[in-house]
Amino acid sequence: MTLLEAILSLAILGGTVVVIGEMARRSFQEAREARDLVQAELLAESILAKVRLGIIEMESVFDIPVGLATTSQLDIVMDTHAVSPGNVADVLWLYSLEVVDIDIVYDLDDNEIGYLVELAITVRRNLPEARHPVVFRLVRWVALEPVTEEEEYGFYTRPRQYVALS
Repeated sequence: MTLLEAILSLAILGGTVVVIGEMARRSFQEAREARDLVQAELLAESILAKVRLGIIEMESVFDIPVGLATTSQLDIVMDTHAVSPGNVADVLWLYSLEVVDIDIVYDLDDNEIGYLVELAITVRRNLPEARHPVVFRLVRWVALEPVTEEEEYGFYTRPRQYVALS
């Protein structure tokens, strides 16, 4: 084997190692992204369940740390410095909830029996945009019962019933 053959075979070996290393790096990156997408989907489903149960208020909110049920709880947590503006970056996931009224639901006799809203839950990784954070969006249509006068004025404490129409 001559010196030229040895150099040529080392160049081929080096090129092969570089290509295999790049493939391994990309596969790890894709696996991380898939893991984050699954986690974001599970978090979005959990938030949807909490909204349907009344644990989270059905109102539009943006960039709330996952794990906090309401914006008033966010204020409490920020007052205790567990999540302050200085360390919000320590939170891994943020969610936004958009509530859009769609239509009023009537029965066959044209009596109002409820209304339809669109719930759009967006869960995203709390990373700078330059790092391409994972974002997952879950949209469901929900039919709500009309609120009776007793419920509206606080005489009746039963939580509203939510029926998913997805």
